Amino acid sequence: MSASASAIVRCRDKADTLERALESLRRQTADVEIVVVDSGSRDGSLEIARRHCDQLIEIPPESFTFGHALNVGAQAASAPFHFALSAHCYVERDDWIERGLRHYEREDVGGVMGWHALPDGSPLEGVFHQTAEHARAHPFWGFSNHASSWRASVWEKHHFHETLWAAEDREWAFRVLDDGWVIAFDPHLVVGMTHVWRSGLREYYRRQRGSARAICSFAELPPYGLRDVLRDWWKRFPDRRHSATLYRLDPRRMAGLAGKYAGYRQAQREGLVAQIPTSSG
Repeated sequence: MSASASAIVRCRDKADTLERALESLRRQTADVEIVVVDSGSRDGSLEIARRHCDQLIEIPPESFTFGHALNVGAQAASAPFHFALSAHCYVERDDWIERGLRHYEREDVGGVMGWHALPDGSPLEGVFHQTAEHARAHPFWGFSNHASSWRASVWEKHHFHETLWAAEDREWAFRVLDDGWVIAFDPHLVVGMTHVWRSGLREYYRRQRGSARAICSFAELPPYGLRDVLRDWWKRFPDRRHSATLYRLDPRRMAGLAGKYAGYRQAQREGLVAQIPTSSG
């Protein structure tokens, strides 16, 4: 019997989190094919993957980009729906794939992911269907391949960008939404993200800088100067789960905002986005 979904897990030296991720997929109520794409692990991740996955694909480390690894996994996947789960994430509910698949009963849904808050930080209390207009208005919020899914038929037409250094998920979503599809966001599909809490401030700063630089290369964005950083720090919070004071004092959030600002500035220096003038902020 063929699997109803294929789960693609990108990995490199994630022995400390990979087993939990794969075990959470094996517990799913839906029949799932697990495809691990490894880009040069040397810490025991390959042995863990072999115990749990259906296909293990090894690619050279020098060929890795987020988009390339996903495309390799999607090409090997056999099911009509593909799920992506990062090796540092894990699924907290056993019907995660089953619930995700139900969203595709709506014929215009091209992709699905879980998130807990809207761009203004208000709680996402039901399923939200994002359109191209909404995505363009909120380029730093949206589809993320740490835990997502898509129709195989949509991927056949819209492969992930293979040379983009970050935000390949957001760029893919822009093209898919522009093609007339919608993306469903379901708060019940949020997954555990251990990497967010384990990574240090420097790593979080680096990721946010890279993401901002990448988004600047394909989205029309307004200037982002120091005044904008201060505005975001003071009153724009990712959600309402904690107090404003706690968010303002959170060093990780400060590092993320600093990374976003640095990514903008780097994109300007490199001429990636001519439409963004140099900020005087």
